[in-house]
Amino acid sequence: MRRFILSVDGGGIRGIIPAVFLSELKRNIEKNGVKKPYHQIFDIIAGTSTGGLITLALTVPLYKKTDGDLYDNEGGISAEQLPELYKMFGNRVFPGNRNRMRKLIRQIFTSKYSSEPFRAVLKDIFRDRTVKEALTNVLITSFDMKTMEPLFIKKRPLHAGGDTDRDFYMVDAALSTAAVPTYFPPVYTHTVGDSKASFCLVDGGIFCINPAMSAFVEARKIYPDSNEYIILSLGTGTQKEEYKTENMQNWGFFNWIAPWLGVPLITAVGEGQRISTNHMLKKLPQVSLFRFDVELDRGKGGIDDGSTENIEYLVGKGKEMWKDNIKEINKFIGLITERRPGGK
Repeated sequence: MRRFILSVDGGGIRGIIPAVFLSELKRNIEKNGVKKPYHQIFDIIAGTSTGGLITLALTVPLYKKTDGDLYDNEGGISAEQLPELYKMFGNRVFPGNRNRMRKLIRQIFTSKYSSEPFRAVLKDIFRDRTVKEALTNVLITSFDMKTMEPLFIKKRPLHAGGDTDRDFYMVDAALSTAAVPTYFPPVYTHTVGDSKASFCLVDGGIFCINPAMSAFVEARKIYPDSNEYIILSLGTGTQKEEYKTENMQNWGFFNWIAPWLGVPLITAVGEGQRISTNHMLKKLPQVSLFRFDVELDRGKGGIDDGSTENIEYLVGKGKEMWKDNIKEINKFIGLITERRPGGK
């Protein structure tokens, strides 16, 4: 039996790229007769940082008929609304390049942004729902600075370890997976109903910017008898930084973590993990990997630039990622369509 996995990388406001892609994919899947929300198509949905936001958005148990037009009739934010969700983030969380120099100076000494506007937006979206209420299996990455260990926030069936998984409010899970060091402060939180189980969480991208391999491991636990795992893995845009490598021999602490250089240390770790994950998954015999990404223009597509111009640019890149991969996308849609008679 085939099992389907959706995995979305981290990347801040660049999450609008996979959001646009998923919106277009949904329309094309429906044209082929599969009129289901993503939480009924994918057996597990995984995400890091902005990908974690998309994961929770697609699986939150809120409904159009009772909770507003943002949501699908079958639950979760409708795929068509995902790009609008990022425009909301742009307006309220990342207000463009206003006061850019002041923010850069602030970022040297503390977090560039307060998390309170972000939390307010997330509260509007997820309300008081918890991760274990998600409408399908989910995996969201974060890192606990108290124990110095990765934390995978999950919703799984009991037989696969779901009884041991800690539960978090979706607002806290979303804020934690996106708490990029130097951009947002760590999230001090606890599990649902247990204030003693406390955590100091930061963005999962510091160890797992591409969560596709972690999602595959969980899928193997949940569905050990499956003979094929089909992974749709979506990037948020790749970008070559203009580092003058001949000067790196003189770099010190501030250069490696400098915001005005794109935080080179975090960028290098993230790109290495992203590429190695794709390489390993392609070598596994039971895996069919559909990996899609797009190259960004130098100097464009800032992860925290919510300006109208940047949003429009990233929307265009999402459409480009779709158009440039249409042949492989149609293969993936064909596999989804083949699955339809048996349902999920």
